[in-house]
Amino acid sequence: MSPRRSQVAAFALLCIIWGSTWLAIRIGLEGAPPFLAASLRFAVASLTLLVLAFALRSKWPQNRTEWALVGFVGIVLFTADYGLIYWGENNGVESGLSAILFASFPLQTALVANAFLKAERLTLQKLLGIVVGFGGVVLIFRGQLATAGLEKVVPMLAIVVAATCAAFATIALKRWGHETEPVTFNAASMAVGAAGLAAVSLVASEPWQIPSWPQGLGAILYLALAGSVVTFVAWQWLLKQIQATYVSFIALIIPIVAIFLGVSLGGEVFDPLAIVGAAVTLGGIYLSLLKRAASGVPGIAGETVAVGEAGPPAPSDARR
Repeated sequence: MSPRRSQVAAFALLCIIWGSTWLAIRIGLEGAPPFLAASLRFAVASLTLLVLAFALRSKWPQNRTEWALVGFVGIVLFTADYGLIYWGENNGVESGLSAILFASFPLQTALVANAFLKAERLTLQKLLGIVVGFGGVVLIFRGQLATAGLEKVVPMLAIVVAATCAAFATIALKRWGHETEPVTFNAASMAVGAAGLAAVSLVASEPWQIPSWPQGLGAILYLALAGSVVTFVAWQWLLKQIQATYVSFIALIIPIVAIFLGVSLGGEVFDPLAIVGAAVTLGGIYLSLLKRAASGVPGIAGETVAVGEAGPPAPSDARR
């Protein structure tokens, strides 16, 4: 398989699996408290990756910078980001509304990348594409957004802050984690995340008991194996291949996958405007990926971005 096709396949895999995890988290919270459920998810994922690491003889982080990155990603992404997501959903934020709020991730990633990555300056074209794509997500879930009351403000803010944490973790890994192995790096960082979430669970006085079956344990196993082991290894590999901002567009496509999974598998009512919203979102992504006609366009920060910069697949291979 060519590198371009491998990138597209990895992107599609992440969209499909992560598109199902919002609902899986909601189901899992019926059988376990939020921080404990998240901790068990990453504990199982870390142990699985540890076995794979020894079987594959994967290289562990080699120096102080890489081990510091393990700690940073473990705390910021796996503890803070997922702790806030689980807590937000456990406090009344529906899975669809969570998807809207987390869809701010591409914009936040683009802003952080503009500050820390010289090769990823934020252009007007990229910004416009992100805004249009986010508008499509809002259109898809306009009903849930309209019914969000004041009692959900803090949990909703938690999801937005979770996206902020994910953005900083993504850019840190893009800048300093190029030489790390996805299997071993995630095994170590998820172990840090699981420990952090367990500590938060203890501080929050959550009841520690065996989660119920199938809601609690079933969801934890699915989220650990498919939603963590498979996805984060593929995500880190893809992050090495293309711009971090383009990888973050997964957060715009995930809601589309989630809504159509709900209709096809969950018996939810089909909304024709969801098709329009999906088209708007994909149009925004296409706009961001569209090759520039000129030799370069001025970035938001005043720098010029060349046509030949390392970036996403060409529009003909646009990720769907």
